[in-house]
Amino acid sequence: MNYYDIHTHHEPADGIQAIRNLMNPETAATQLEKEGWYSIGIHPWHIHPDHWEDDVALIRASMLHPNVLAIGEAGLDRLTDLPLNLQRDVFEVMVAISEEARKPLIIHSVRTHAEIIQLHRLLQPRQLWIVHGFNLRSSIAEGLLSQHIHLSFGEALMYQGSAACEALKICPEELFFLESDEKQFDMPALYKRAALIRNEEPETLAARLEERFKRIFGHA
Repeated sequence: MNYYDIHTHHEPADGIQAIRNLMNPETAATQLEKEGWYSIGIHPWHIHPDHWEDDVALIRASMLHPNVLAIGEAGLDRLTDLPLNLQRDVFEVMVAISEEARKPLIIHSVRTHAEIIQLHRLLQPRQLWIVHGFNLRSSIAEGLLSQHIHLSFGEALMYQGSAACEALKICPEELFFLESDEKQFDMPALYKRAALIRNEEPETLAARLEERFKRIFGHA
């Protein structure tokens, strides 16, 4: 089986096809000289209020690189000290870049899922939005899924009874991905666990995720 990790902060393990998040736009050009797949964006924790437009320019310079498969992570987070209106301004620019580059947007959302849904309705993006690291109650999942916003699940699936497990159960088969995020994680184990939660064969789940990855991220 082939394993796909759509969001990681680490060099992927052998045999894992992964999209590695580049957190610092200033290093993007150098990093993209190396082999691999990447996402680039401005994380809400790393917005520089006095020069975030400079970071946007760096992202625009790299957004069409063939190894950049997604924009992000970007989003909204109520646990940071930055004003939410500033976060929203930056996020809307990341949405615009996603649309211009015709690449999916990987979203970081903490206590702001209602705002993400509202913005999706307002902006009506053509490109896919993916809320990563999802581990919240099923009613929030349903709200996002109703907008055709994908969910990506990680380590929380390994804990029986977690909100992520319950949310994964209700996901339509075409609306979710798996990820390692900040953990150096055993992706085959995560695949096996996800298949168990969804009551399907690991090979079937892996084949569907592979097809979806290739279709959505445009990589054969």
